[in-house]
Amino acid sequence: MCKINPMNTSDYEKWLSQLRKGYLELCVLSMLEKKKSSYGFEILQTFEQAELHINEGTLYPLLNRMHKNGWLNSHWEPPSEGGHPRRFYELSEEGESLLPKMQAAYLSNQKSLAKMMELT
Repeated sequence: MCKINPMNTSDYEKWLSQLRKGYLELCVLSMLEKKKSSYGFEILQTFEQAELHINEGTLYPLLNRMHKNGWLNSHWEPPSEGGHPRRFYELSEEGESLLPKMQAAYLSNQKSLAKMMELT
C-alpha cells in the first residue's frame, strides 16, 4: 500500500498562493466590469467592503501584471485639490473577452467541488 504524505505547510502556502492569485484576478476584472474604471486605493476599499482582505503590496503588483498581460488599460488623472495623481484601471478588450470565460470556469469548478463533497 502506498502512503500519501499529508500536505505540509510549505505545500499548502504555495497552493493557497496560486489559488488566491487567480481568484484576485477574477475579482479585479469583475469589479472593473461593474465600475468601468477605478484606481488602486478605491479597489482596495471595495475589496475590504466585500471582506476580501489584501494589502497594497499584493494589489499593485497584481494590477501591474494584469496590465502587462493586456487585460487592463490604465491612464493617469491629475490630482484634485492638491492630492496626488491617480492611475485609473479599466478592462481592455482582452480583459472583457477573458472575464466571462474565467467566471464560467470558476462557477463550474465551484459546482464540481460541491457535488464531490456531497458524494463523499
